[in-house]
Amino acid sequence: MIKKILLYLVLILALVIATYLALSSILKHPVDKSVSISTPTSAKSAAQVYAFGYQPQLAYSEAREPCTIRTANKLALFGDLHIHTALSADAFPDGTRTFPADVYRFAQGESITLPGAPARTSQLTRPLDFAAVTDHAETFGEGYICRNKGEFAGYDSKACQKFRAGGEAGVRVFMAQNARLQPTRNEDVCGTDLDDCQTADKRVWDSVIAAANGAYDKTSKCSFTSFVGYEYTRSTNAQHLHRNAIFKNSFVPNRPASYFSHPQPFRLLESYEQECRLGIDQCDVISIPHNSNVSGGNAFNPDETQGFSSAAQQANRTLRNSYDRLMEISQHKGTSECLNGVTDILGDVDELCDVEALRQFGKTEFALELNAILPRFGKGDSPECQAGHFDQTHNLYKGFCLSSRDFARGALLAGMEQEQQHGMNPYELGFIGSSDTHVGASGATDEASWQGHIAYEATLEGRLGEADLGRFNRLLSNPGGLAGVYAVENSRDAIFQSMKRREAFGTSGSRIKPRFFVGQYEPSLCEQSNWLDAAYARGTPMGSKLPALELKFQFLLQATADPLSQPLTQLQLIKGWVDQTGQKHNKVINALQSPGAAELCAVYEDPEYDPEVPSYYYLRAVEAPSPRWSAAQCDAAAPEKRPAACENTMPSTITEMAWTSPIWLTPDNP
Repeated sequence: MIKKILLYLVLILALVIATYLALSSILKHPVDKSVSISTPTSAKSAAQVYAFGYQPQLAYSEAREPCTIRTANKLALFGDLHIHTALSADAFPDGTRTFPADVYRFAQGESITLPGAPARTSQLTRPLDFAAVTDHAETFGEGYICRNKGEFAGYDSKACQKFRAGGEAGVRVFMAQNARLQPTRNEDVCGTDLDDCQTADKRVWDSVIAAANGAYDKTSKCSFTSFVGYEYTRSTNAQHLHRNAIFKNSFVPNRPASYFSHPQPFRLLESYEQECRLGIDQCDVISIPHNSNVSGGNAFNPDETQGFSSAAQQANRTLRNSYDRLMEISQHKGTSECLNGVTDILGDVDELCDVEALRQFGKTEFALELNAILPRFGKGDSPECQAGHFDQTHNLYKGFCLSSRDFARGALLAGMEQEQQHGMNPYELGFIGSSDTHVGASGATDEASWQGHIAYEATLEGRLGEADLGRFNRLLSNPGGLAGVYAVENSRDAIFQSMKRREAFGTSGSRIKPRFFVGQYEPSLCEQSNWLDAAYARGTPMGSKLPALELKFQFLLQATADPLSQPLTQLQLIKGWVDQTGQKHNKVINALQSPGAAELCAVYEDPEYDPEVPSYYYLRAVEAPSPRWSAAQCDAAAPEKRPAACENTMPSTITEMAWTSPIWLTPDNP
């Protein structure tokens, strides 16, 4: 009898497991592939002009005093374009109480109070030149309703009570909405017609605009520039498909386009075309995909419109080319430059790809599948994305796989591959870094003094906690990077013009100033006092796209070290190309090495350049190794107060770097 009961139980359990596996494989919400996608038509969306010696004129798009300091050869300016405040639903529940106006004051050198215990403050040693607060637009309204007693009925809802109670449950109550393929808002909070949330959305958006405008220095001193911005938070299956919108000036749409209103990225970019570039004379905007290293093959997914009409697919490529001008190559959840071990790109192992690498092949990680009849949870060994991971129901890769396209080098090559096949490159991406701080500490990237990016990292013991991917990275986390631009002055129009033209660079946190040009340069140029004048006059800077060059040309690589960090040891030229068989390649060229210098400069000519082959190049400037935050802060702690977690698996040193935007050399398509 007992054996029969056990047998029945085993059969029932097997049936339950089989049913679960079957239902967790049936996906909800298939993509409608019959819809059309509009090609951008605004003059602001036209392809940028690049030619040796060409530099566009600057004109102001809003009333302001002219800057006293304007430099034709451009200033290196440092900023942060990924900052969260108490307006974000994954910051307020953790205790963050700094709002956009506070953050802009912090960026200019004032102190702020950070969340967590014990009470603590933070202040930058060196103020930033520019910043943009980029709170999650999807929860503007919910957060407002839950924070402001008596203004809306939803304040007393269970969701708001949980939100105010804080912790991870308080974060998930609204942020989990962004993981669905068809996100919906909570009617208990927003009202049955969602009017309350929409009214609150507008109040928050107006306050975001007001804070940015209030912080912008429009005097002739031009001491600080603030941009209106926000984060679009698409997180299907917990994969980061987020992007930050950065507007040129104060002329912005009436409401931010969010994941609720535009669940597909092409609809988001279409809205920027219709509501900004075409809809408002002075409006312009760029979109910055970020944290692509946790996108599971989907941040730069050439199959995202597979099955759509050829016209719709080409329109999508054109939209991405026109709006995705930059990508975030470094932030507190790791670097997104490159990945060793991929099978679709030939090239040597690059040890610097492993610096602050959040994900690597073979690492056991938690995987989540929400968009099915039943959710699926489990752990996987971070496989390389293959055809079997692609689901045609919604055109996304599943299984939390890893792709070369999750990283800058692979994305650039995939873009050139698309251009060869279709005549348009959707991933012509320049580079920036930023922090992604959730405590409002914009640009606080110093390793030794870093106090964490979420409340759980308030103490050294909290920062050292080992955990899985997501908000609990802790030990894997890092202070983040900085955004750099070369602009003629510190104003919105000047910086935005440089970002849109991709004369921008990213750093891993220190303030390295890298310069990168292609042109006709003599070998002795670095020794000449007017080298920078010649660089612009006889060449074109980082971010440029040029036709294949038949005449002899050279690259000019130069970088200045951060005086408060380590000396420079290398200037590396990173080359990527797609050969005539379609094979993708990467190569690291050590153009100049040094035991350590405050400045490095080199003129380099690539003997292997083939004008018949599409290629990209960018400069990576490398510092001497320095202590990682986890080692530096443990060493600084008194032995009796040193947490046991100071004994951990992380390296004791890091290598700070800077990456310039690429230069593309592209032959005409046959």
